[in-house]
Amino acid sequence: MPLAFHSLTHGQIAFGFFNIETDLLLLENYFFFAPCFCTMVKHISGKQSHESDDIGLAGYSIDQPEDIGNLTGAIQGTDLRGFIGHVYQMFPFPRNPEEFKQKPHGGANRSVVEELLSRWARSTQIPVLVEEGVQRVSMAELLFSKAVFHELVAYVWHGGMPGWQDNMRPDYVIEMKEAIRENRSPLFAGFEL
Repeated sequence: MPLAFHSLTHGQIAFGFFNIETDLLLLENYFFFAPCFCTMVKHISGKQSHESDDIGLAGYSIDQPEDIGNLTGAIQGTDLRGFIGHVYQMFPFPRNPEEFKQKPHGGANRSVVEELLSRWARSTQIPVLVEEGVQRVSMAELLFSKAVFHELVAYVWHGGMPGWQDNMRPDYVIEMKEAIRENRSPLFAGFEL
């Protein structure tokens, strides 16, 4: 489930996995696959300096809120409009609450999810900028403190809320953790997962 995180520019924003059968993350009205997010984090962790280091994150944007859909209604099966509603038509919320765990094989459903995205979203390169010195990170127009960016990374590591099924993380998440452990970036100095 997406959670609320504090941005310096827009107050509380939504970030996270929104369906346990896909590895797609949402960030307000932006969507990108978790392996791309983890690759971006690995790139940042390998740089000693981030001066003028503009990083792109391949993703999608849905500009109209009604095209995004209603997550609560989709989970309950009562409002299946928009992109999120159609994802839940294909991958309904589990009837058994114990089955509510993020699936580590969510990438297997990528082609189906990309087909749905093509109906509502436009492909975009989401700019990511690490500010030198103040150690803030912007993703598109959203600006995060170093501490909150760490929370976003930790969220993905943990498999969001409810966590990874059987505590089995996908390889891309483990590789992200290893990159942070071998970190060269001041952004991740002292940060551990």
